[in-house]
Amino acid sequence: MRLILASGSPRRYELLSLLTTDFIVIPPSVDEEGSGPPRERAVAAAVVKAHEVAKRAGGVIIGADTIVAIDDKILGKPRSRDEARRFLAELSGREHQVITGLCVLSTWTGTEAAGAETSSVRFRVLAPSEIEGYLDTEEYVDKAGGYAIQGRGGLFVERICGDYYNVVGLPLGLLRSLLREVGSACSLLRPPSGGESRR
Repeated sequence: MRLILASGSPRRYELLSLLTTDFIVIPPSVDEEGSGPPRERAVAAAVVKAHEVAKRAGGVIIGADTIVAIDDKILGKPRSRDEARRFLAELSGREHQVITGLCVLSTWTGTEAAGAETSSVRFRVLAPSEIEGYLDTEEYVDKAGGYAIQGRGGLFVERICGDYYNVVGLPLGLLRSLLREVGSACSLLRPPSGGESRR
């Protein structure tokens, strides 16, 4: 039984390792850009990633895509320091949503299940000097919304409502549910330390 993570994200690798170490990584070769409302877009991107990897490998494939949205406006991965600065200034003192779409696809049975997890995150008011100091770390690179909650970006967070692991990039509770729905690979999984990450 082979479990495949269709993602090159080291954060997703680390999170899936909380459930099992018996998996391989095959990053998808697809463009993450899309259209539509944030939740639908995240799920659609996860489905595309899983199906792209399924063309090259067989097994139970996990596709994922994380989106940061504020007022239904999507803040993707910043393409420059200036764009990251704009993202953080927009998030300052406000609440935003982090949405991760998941798709679990079994090439053996042809079954798949998809869904999305949403967490609300509120930033405290950020001083311009704090934003510049954070940008100097370059932690914002390749991060949706321009920050990493598991790193120094966590210092900006005032509160979270929802699944912390979802904000990092892989909602483990939803993943276990989708794996059960597909009916494969569940014997490979173990409960994450400290129980499920639901709050």
